[in-house]
Amino acid sequence: MAIAPNKKDAKDEAEVARAPRKKSNKKLFVTIAIAVLALLVAGAGAYYFLVYRSSGSAAESKPVVQIFVPLEVFTVNLRPESGDSQQYLQAILSLQVPSEKDAQALKDRMPEVRNRILFILSAKSASEVSTLDGKVNLTSEIINALKKPFMGSESEQELTGAYFTSFIVQ
Repeated sequence: MAIAPNKKDAKDEAEVARAPRKKSNKKLFVTIAIAVLALLVAGAGAYYFLVYRSSGSAAESKPVVQIFVPLEVFTVNLRPESGDSQQYLQAILSLQVPSEKDAQALKDRMPEVRNRILFILSAKSASEVSTLDGKVNLTSEIINALKKPFMGSESEQELTGAYFTSFIVQ
């Protein structure tokens, strides 16, 4: 025998079917938690790159203090060219070194420094040192000669530049 459905039960089932189900707050909570976590990670990364990286590069980007060691006047006879009368070179140089220690090492060896430069200058002719390229090559040659170890020393000199402050060919 079949039991007839109760009108009251059918009415309750229809109301339950029509009534919207409550959405789960759990899904919303997980989404918010993931978003907050992503913001925290991004903030920590930004802080690391802006604070730690910038403080490290600030130490590296400090300007390097260069020391200049002025040398006395050089006056040398230039190598004679065919048919030319004797010509002279008068030059004043300043050497650039990275530290006071290197400047003192050059000052302590000044006779040897001057000797090397005099040998280089006196081996040149007027036509070799009169052009811009000739002066640049002369500067490079002086730097390379002075970087070599001095007598009784095994280490090379730290030399970052050589600059003419006066240059007269006569």
